[in-house]
Amino acid sequence: MKEILIHKSEYYIEEDRDYYYSDTRDKHGMIQPSDDMVSVTCDSKIFKHNPTNDEICSIYYPFEKGSFHRIYIGISFPLFANNWGASFLRHLMYLIEPDGGVILPVYAERQGVEKNYWSRSSLEVIFQSRQKWWGMSNIWAENDGVMSMRIGKKQPPKKNSSLNYFLENMSSSDPKIGDVIKHHANGVISAIVEQIIINYFGRTKAVSFCDMGGDGLLSSEILMSDYINVTQSTEIISEVVDINDIKKYLPNNLKNKLNINSYQGNQIEFNVHYDAISMINIFRETSDKDKIDFIIKAFNGLNNNGVLIIKDESFNDANFMQDLLSSLPNKSEHKQYSSIVATEHNEKVNIAHYSDIIFNELRSENSTRDNVINVLQKK
Repeated sequence: MKEILIHKSEYYIEEDRDYYYSDTRDKHGMIQPSDDMVSVTCDSKIFKHNPTNDEICSIYYPFEKGSFHRIYIGISFPLFANNWGASFLRHLMYLIEPDGGVILPVYAERQGVEKNYWSRSSLEVIFQSRQKWWGMSNIWAENDGVMSMRIGKKQPPKKNSSLNYFLENMSSSDPKIGDVIKHHANGVISAIVEQIIINYFGRTKAVSFCDMGGDGLLSSEILMSDYINVTQSTEIISEVVDINDIKKYLPNNLKNKLNINSYQGNQIEFNVHYDAISMINIFRETSDKDKIDFIIKAFNGLNNNGVLIIKDESFNDANFMQDLLSSLPNKSEHKQYSSIVATEHNEKVNIAHYSDIIFNELRSENSTRDNVINVLQKK
């Protein structure tokens, strides 16, 4: 009857464990973990089928069905209320015993919507399934900020997500830490990009999306989202690649909605304009002048009111920011989003979080604005 607790990294273990062991959240001991609960993390390079607390192992090992009695998700784990998050939760449901449960922190409705986090209503929409003959729901509100998911009469629906490809192709004989890192990182950045699209365009407006310099993960995940209406997605890459390798994350019925374009050097021309373009850490050994020229080309490739979503360390430099913004049209608008949660930064308001450690990280990020997500809107 092993129990495991999933952490963002080893740094957050103590606080995550305190959250579930403390009677603050679980006054009646309804979900009290056992004393021998085992910690696993997202970034561990140790892959074992039988994790112990002697060494911290990875949650992304391909465990067999029913390996655990309970799986607890730490407050540090970046689990967003989108297709990627739903696919991850569905995977965890496969790993628990029939009478077990997945225990997770759930935010109040308004906070959940603001941060793209799970609230009770959003969780029930996807995972509601009546148990046995008396009709009990398999989504239980245990106590303040804590919910559990139990196995119902049927499996929750399989959502389209790039995570499915990763989960279905994991190998216990040859786990690739590089794949783990990029798929986990995509779970975070895709949630933030998705929330930005919601904030600028809403959930139903038809949106054209383009990712530059990626490998198809982000452009595929955004195309598959059930929470926004991306009708066409494009991946623009700087090298010749196998198109099938880029589209491998998509189900067959969506492959024709992902376009693949290539360019050489900075010789990129936008024959088609987009509502949203993302550029996530794509500049390597590129001068600031070339970066600015490249960003301006992408900005000009936006439709009116379109947004350019950028993450690059050059934006940490005030001089670079000044040079870039002065090169853009006067009517352009610049905002910054957290790289940790899917929320816009406001210098007068610190973003709340259940984790005190992450709250302090968010407060520091709000103060320095280092390594945040920059959004430039074309007015």
